Amino acid sequence: MLERYGHGGDLTTAEAMFGKPSGQFLDFSSNMNPFGPPDIVGKLLAEKWRELARYPDPAVRSLRRTIAAFYGIPEESVLVGNGAAELIDLSVRALKPHKVGLARPSFSEYEEAVLKIGGDIVDIPLAEADGFALREEPLREAAAKADLLVLGHPNNPTGRLADVGLLRRLVRDGVPLVVDEAFVDFTPAEQSVSLIRLAAETKQLYVIRSMTKFFAIPGIRLGFMVAHPDEIRRLADLQVPWSVNAIAQWIGEAVFAEEAYAERTRRWLAEERPRLTQTLQSLGLRVYPSDANFLLAAIPERSGFGVKELQRRMGEKGVLVRDASLFPGLDASYFRVAVRLREQNEEMAARLRESLAELRAESQALPSDESAVRIAVTEGERPAAEEPQRAGEGEMLAPTIMFQGTSSDAGKSILTTALCRILLQDGRRVVPFKSQNMSLNSYVTPDGKEIGRAQGMQADACRIPATTDMNPILLKPKKDMVSQVVVHGKPLRDYDARSYREKYLGEAEHIVKDALKRLRTRYDVVVIEGAGSPAEVNLKDRDIVNMRLAGWADAPVLLIADIDRGGVFASLVGTLDILTPEERDRVKGFIINKFRGDVSLLTPGLDWLEQRTGKPVLGVIPYLPDVGLEDEDSASLDAKRPSGPKHDNQVDIAVVRLPRLSNFTDFDPLFEEPDVHVRYVTSVSEWGEPDAVILPGSKNTVDDLKFVRESGLEACIHSHVAGGGALLGICAGYQMLGQTLLDPERIESDTAELPGIGLFPAETTFTPDKRTERVSGSVRWPGCGTLAVEGYEIHMGRTVFREQVEQPLRIRIHDAPDEPGSYHADGAIAENGQVWGTYVHGILHNDELRRAWINDIRTGKGWEPAAGELRFMRKREAAFDRLADHVRRHLDMERIYAMIQSNRERGNGK
Repeated sequence: MLERYGHGGDLTTAEAMFGKPSGQFLDFSSNMNPFGPPDIVGKLLAEKWRELARYPDPAVRSLRRTIAAFYGIPEESVLVGNGAAELIDLSVRALKPHKVGLARPSFSEYEEAVLKIGGDIVDIPLAEADGFALREEPLREAAAKADLLVLGHPNNPTGRLADVGLLRRLVRDGVPLVVDEAFVDFTPAEQSVSLIRLAAETKQLYVIRSMTKFFAIPGIRLGFMVAHPDEIRRLADLQVPWSVNAIAQWIGEAVFAEEAYAERTRRWLAEERPRLTQTLQSLGLRVYPSDANFLLAAIPERSGFGVKELQRRMGEKGVLVRDASLFPGLDASYFRVAVRLREQNEEMAARLRESLAELRAESQALPSDESAVRIAVTEGERPAAEEPQRAGEGEMLAPTIMFQGTSSDAGKSILTTALCRILLQDGRRVVPFKSQNMSLNSYVTPDGKEIGRAQGMQADACRIPATTDMNPILLKPKKDMVSQVVVHGKPLRDYDARSYREKYLGEAEHIVKDALKRLRTRYDVVVIEGAGSPAEVNLKDRDIVNMRLAGWADAPVLLIADIDRGGVFASLVGTLDILTPEERDRVKGFIINKFRGDVSLLTPGLDWLEQRTGKPVLGVIPYLPDVGLEDEDSASLDAKRPSGPKHDNQVDIAVVRLPRLSNFTDFDPLFEEPDVHVRYVTSVSEWGEPDAVILPGSKNTVDDLKFVRESGLEACIHSHVAGGGALLGICAGYQMLGQTLLDPERIESDTAELPGIGLFPAETTFTPDKRTERVSGSVRWPGCGTLAVEGYEIHMGRTVFREQVEQPLRIRIHDAPDEPGSYHADGAIAENGQVWGTYVHGILHNDELRRAWINDIRTGKGWEPAAGELRFMRKREAAFDRLADHVRRHLDMERIYAMIQSNRERGNGK
């Protein structure tokens, strides 16, 4: 799909996505010269096509001589390649740096080249406030940590030229530097000719030029590098033979004489770029300074939509723009457009004006169904999804309040949820925020991004659509000490704990601050959730989740302790004692959570605590059983063990508790069904005689399948199915049910191929791209007709069937035509309905489908079907109010509101 593609100009994908021939698109996603190739290109192809029967010159001598003569450098300093991308890759492979400094944002292929050799990235942040200009101080800081700097000149996607004097100083000081000048030919004056000549003389500088953009010849792939002759020989030894074909050599040599074409291009751009800039600004967009033939623009904050929606709407109108959120360092408000000819620019601007107006109108409308805001109420009622109002000119940031805990699982998430609903009930436009979350239980936002499950639940409590600003950084553990880092809903890369702390937290700080600021301009109150404990002395210097975040947000902190763990007074006093004086001042009071018993017996301890610390106890929250809201951490699974033996006439469902189990909230509705008994199993001894088995999701399908096999549970599964038992696989569990798992790029593990359980004739291949998508539609369920369903997908594998499946599980998207192309192939059902699998998480949250499956199991046992009385999402909405009422009764809300008001007044300078 176009929105997942990492490069502009993908007309083939656009054809498939929008149903238009490629010739009907105006392509503003690719930054080619709009004049097209010079006339000499057509003439050469017409005259020399018979020479294609001869091999090209493997040393590309004639073109190298032409380049050398044009720039006044030795021929030995020139290496010609198959586009700039090959030369970027060659330079990194030849230099073998351990650490490489990269600007953020910048061209993603720099990072890909570094990661291929196992190198690490040192970030060079470009500030929006500076117009994304490259500054000397961060460059110097990165140079001190890195073995090599790779920079765009101009930068892609910002279009900003670097300061040539600064680059020369870096080279003079011995800093190895690769400079990508793919777009420098578009600049009014050849500002980097001096760099090319310097590169030919020194061993610290490598300058790469692309010929495809300026001369509009991307189809032949052509570029060159200039460096010291010794370095060129080193790179040439690594180059694939015959890298540059004959056509590319002929055309490359000829276009250097096209001076009139070059001058015409620069005159056009000098006139058209400022004109297009002004046009985009008139549409209310932020447009950043550019020296190249493209512009970086941003949708205004509080617009209610992002670049994905804009890109799709424009594509439907036949105009392609580049999703700039794919560049590390930019969020979902950024997009990039090429500067094209006047008539084309005007057509693009007209379509853009229409699209912005339509999206703004839609964002202000009420959602058409529950799935838009992921809440449920009594039938016939729909709550308004409050669209945050625009902040007025000069309006101050919204006040904040923060929950921190003396430990993990102290109750931060649930109390944040409770306060969000309380403030909503009291008429506040409230939003949750957690800067960094670590969880395998994630949530997909309406625009297809991944955040922590708790923040999704808290957004539901606020009755607002979830966004990645609520949880800009999500860590998903993959194995011991290694996590996938998800930034603004998209996987960035895997980091071990030390590398993440040392190499990424600096960049993460900027991401967190920006996200928090956006929320504070859109809402009345931001309720912030901390992580773990603020007293982790080994982590405090780079903390982005607790006290440093509280300082950035100027947030009063409420410190929570779980009395159920024991040692509640020691944990509170000890935590305070470890904090600095400034941090202690920020703590405004204590909350004691999960209390069981007579609170009067606790009073002497509370009095002592207040006298000892000078801080008030703001509430003692009694333990609330059966909250009815989902958990975030897998540690809570122990609490879901059945409270007693299975009753007669209950369906016994065994869920395999995988070591890396994820999205275990998939099974929450089953715990609420009165005729269902759910239990988790980890070994053969716990297996028993279940009526149904569920293989759940996992963050590491390959390793968890090995666990299933080595533990003996695979044999239990086969025996269970052979005996007529029901089996459901969700996401990773569905992948395991196939015949083969393939991992050629070692994405999941070090195992390239692993046999599956073999119950479906399917093969799954793991690929780097991750599918995160909300699903809402209908499914044809055997014996029940069409049932409404919704859910979400989060997975990195692609599953294909090697044999025809009689009953594929297909979810028909709402309002799509009733034809095969309108379906997602989301899973499969065995012919007798006994075994089924799906990629869709939340599938069992759909009341009718869940009841149909349970009744199929009951019928198979010879029991009568049961009536489906559970309305899970409606019950969940009632649970928010029950939780809020419970916490409100036991929390000093008068003081809470005083803190919020004080924070607001302080922010307004009163």
